[in-house]
Amino acid sequence: MPFAGKGYIRAHAGTATSATAVHQIGSDVSVAVSGGKETSSTGASQISDQAFAQALRDSIEKSGLFAKVSPSGARYKLTGFIGKVDQPLLGFSLTVKMEVSYTLVDTQSGTTLWTKDIASQYTAKAGEAFAAVKRLRLANEGAARENIQQAIAAMATLTL
Repeated sequence: MPFAGKGYIRAHAGTATSATAVHQIGSDVSVAVSGGKETSSTGASQISDQAFAQALRDSIEKSGLFAKVSPSGARYKLTGFIGKVDQPLLGFSLTVKMEVSYTLVDTQSGTTLWTKDIASQYTAKAGEAFAAVKRLRLANEGAARENIQQAIAAMATLTL
């Protein structure tokens, strides 16, 4: 758990656990994420590239969508760009909205096989955590988890 510290999205907490692949793609995939932000020691909880990428890798592995997730040299490359994360400043229920643009490329031919912009949101209610800082982190993790679930479900319909 590289980001279990205060304020950071925990990679495993953003992992989509209920994503089940409809169609398994018999090759491996590498994952790269950009556009995220690191949480500063005095700032609000953010979603880093590294934490989101780890949650995406873990979710893909759990879903069985691809044969395996490789660090590099894979047949397919999935990139995600975190384009927007809307976070509330305060409140009892905190809703985080995020948008991620995904692209799946065949690394052998260089062909883009799939692109999709996915919007998601998650609301952390006051009953989930007393401290607003923790509610914001939970809302970040929930929005990331929902986004990843939608991406895996969409890719599961592909026939490659």
